[in-house]
Amino acid sequence: MPKSTPVPLMASRLNLVGKVLDALKKMDQPSSPRLLIFWGSRGSGKTTFIEETRKRLSSEPNIEVAGYWDVSASKPKGLPARIMKAVVARKAKTKAIFLDNLDVLLKDSSGRDFFNFESKVILPLIEQGDTLIVVGSQVELNLWQEYDVRLRQENHHIGPLNLDEISEMVRGTKFNAATAYKLTFGQPKALEKYLSHPKWTEQDAARFASNYFLEELPKETREIAQMVSLFPAFNVYILRKVQGNANTEDDGLLARYMDQINELTRRWIVRFDTDSGGYRFTDQAIRRLLSLHVASSRPKQFNEIQQIAAEYFQEEAQNATYLPQLIVSAVYHQAQASRAKSQGKRGAHCVKWVESMRDYWNGANWKQVIEQWESGDKNPELKNEITSLIGVGYFQKITGLFLQYKKEMEA
Repeated sequence: MPKSTPVPLMASRLNLVGKVLDALKKMDQPSSPRLLIFWGSRGSGKTTFIEETRKRLSSEPNIEVAGYWDVSASKPKGLPARIMKAVVARKAKTKAIFLDNLDVLLKDSSGRDFFNFESKVILPLIEQGDTLIVVGSQVELNLWQEYDVRLRQENHHIGPLNLDEISEMVRGTKFNAATAYKLTFGQPKALEKYLSHPKWTEQDAARFASNYFLEELPKETREIAQMVSLFPAFNVYILRKVQGNANTEDDGLLARYMDQINELTRRWIVRFDTDSGGYRFTDQAIRRLLSLHVASSRPKQFNEIQQIAAEYFQEEAQNATYLPQLIVSAVYHQAQASRAKSQGKRGAHCVKWVESMRDYWNGANWKQVIEQWESGDKNPELKNEITSLIGVGYFQKITGLFLQYKKEMEA
């Protein structure tokens, strides 16, 4: 079996290296960031990014790398003292330290280890002012207790690679960039595996994703993860509906579903989105790969769930007040429920559906509706998925309808 090679740093990652270099140049400025957090799901290339950035800084003049620590491989008790001792031993005017997998300290639900680390390492180094802290994490870190830490920290997402980056990566090889993107959606670990298995099919990529990203989950939680991958945004009620328990008042069943969702949240696979009031995958490429696995291995179930979802979101979208939070999911599931049709027919169906819903939407906040629609719920990968389902032309037609409704209803 061919050995896979980690995906190299492409444009989006190199831009993030620039964030580190820029922060180091501004260390003496009163509002400059002193804690940079680079976060991405498992397999996002986070650790490769941290390693490559550390190597880059090691060759920079007037900057001293005081150390690198993989927090997941260290016992929390003695780690702060070792880090501070290493930093103090370095006499350079400007220093940097690298802390990978800092999020493991949040595995303890009390947060005791995390906040202890903040008080004994993060805050003192920020106050000291001569050391940039570069952190790798599987989740965005914004739970800091100290004001000075919150003031001086920045989170940067390490997301999937785009088609242009993949084109640059495979230039001069036998691989086709469009095929690589279609099979992996730019997810670095999946892309790494594909480049060492050139005969991979969609089914192979989907099967790998299910095994790799869900391998540590209990069986029931794994099944729930597969199920909710069919939704850009979901809640316990739609989960209950697609599981065939829509009419039950069994509190124990709802509690069990919430336990599974909480487990997925604890593993950083999904997160709660306060804007929509629902849950989302932390990585859209992983969600799409898992969804593809359901579609290829259980097509009948996939189609049934998408039909249920289309009906659910159609009913929910009749409430104009919540239209900004619902519109992207509503159109998305209309498109998926028409998956058997051609792209053009899916797009036409979605346009017709939007036209049929117009009379329900008096009083909607059209500015927010249009912002959410045009940004794919502020997610470029989700927007790309929708345009792949219905086509750019029909996406733009729906935008035009929303602009028309805004003008008519706000006149």
